[in-house]
Amino acid sequence: MPDPRPSPTVHATTTERGGMLLDTRGRGRWYALTAPGALWWRHLAEGATADEASDRVATHYGAEPYQVRADMQILASQLYNRGLLRGVRRRRWLR
Repeated sequence: MPDPRPSPTVHATTTERGGMLLDTRGRGRWYALTAPGALWWRHLAEGATADEASDRVATHYGAEPYQVRADMQILASQLYNRGLLRGVRRRRWLR
């Protein structure tokens, strides 16, 4: 699965308490994120992979990494389905 990245049509506002995503396509729908989801989104926007972002969220909250990864995979699936995330394949250099 390609690494998720925020869609260029989404504008985000995140705080320690959560976040809001505005999808500027069509009618301009708003989506709310929990605090862990907003932190995960922020890490993705900064270039982290989904697993790196999940691990940072787990460290921040003192949670089990495997549980946070599972939760963030569910969130990613929901955001993909709504067009708020897009997949980006990382380039690998061959020698």
